[in-house]
Amino acid sequence: MSNIHQFTSKELILEKASQWISAIDRGLSTQEQEQFKLWMLQSTAHQNAVYELAQLWDDLSVLNELSVLFPNKHSAGPSYVYGIAASVVAALMMCSYFLLNMQSNFNQDLAKVNYTKIYKTKVGEQATYVLPDGTIVQLNTNSSLEVAYSQGRRQLLLSRGEGRFNVAKDASRPFSVMAGDKSFTALGTVFNVQRNTSSDLELVVTEGKVMITDPSVAVNADDFKAYQQADNSNQDIRQINANIVISGEKAIIEQSVTKPITQLSVDDVQRDLAWQNGMLIFNGEKLVDALNEVSRYTATRFELSSDELARIKVAGVFKAGDVAGLLESLQNNFSIEHERLGEHVVSLKYQKKS
Repeated sequence: MSNIHQFTSKELILEKASQWISAIDRGLSTQEQEQFKLWMLQSTAHQNAVYELAQLWDDLSVLNELSVLFPNKHSAGPSYVYGIAASVVAALMMCSYFLLNMQSNFNQDLAKVNYTKIYKTKVGEQATYVLPDGTIVQLNTNSSLEVAYSQGRRQLLLSRGEGRFNVAKDASRPFSVMAGDKSFTALGTVFNVQRNTSSDLELVVTEGKVMITDPSVAVNADDFKAYQQADNSNQDIRQINANIVISGEKAIIEQSVTKPITQLSVDDVQRDLAWQNGMLIFNGEKLVDALNEVSRYTATRFELSSDELARIKVAGVFKAGDVAGLLESLQNNFSIEHERLGEHVVSLKYQKKS
């Protein structure tokens, strides 16, 4: 239970830090600056989260503003804290009130403008981005994501690759990710979408709910509120031919058909989402499938000498893109030797017996 509490605490800090970063980007009032300073001084975890996200923000003005507010970064510490100790106690009692109002004002301001941008990663690259509303997006290797925010909707298009979405709550503007011929609408959610082809997709939900629909189904604010309370037995969900996937579940779409939703174990979730920590986990997959997954993170391609070799079951934890480590493991565990046929091609075959 302690580990779960710690993870939740980190998520909450990161979410709050993203809200502050967004607010800094649009400009803090004098009152908000004071509240932000108080929040930063509460713990080094708050400070670390803010500076980590600031490094990912695509506008240097955020880092510049932080350098003004905190000239010595984390050193605005003990002496300053003790100097304002009496005022901090009273101010913290009002902190929640000001934060809620600040976030409300920010959402109202954001609703007046449109925001479009394309985020991309190269083969072997992973990156994390903070969107204007505080949503945190982590893109996997060789991915492309187009973001389009408007007054009534937050629409994203995953045209290639895989992404994790930690969605900022905003009931007035539904958040949907389109991939291939499906749309995934967040109902207060953290979820992962992998696009294999235009008709083959995977969805893993780790928090809240996600509704899978055809992209032609436009979810407005009123629909969103109703769907938040719905499940797959709901008549409205059936009428639009939708599926709702909840935390701890996985949906696989093959040839545009959503397969029966499956419940995941903790190990299953760790294996599917290991990429978020830069790792790949295999647990009995065929060698050919494991190599296809490895190839997503590198320019290297593999040639297998036989179908028998392709069907070998492999297991282990590997760093994404670590081809040398994989080849060494195959040599040691299965006596599979390799030969480089070019800069980016590796041939695999059983080691000859002497």
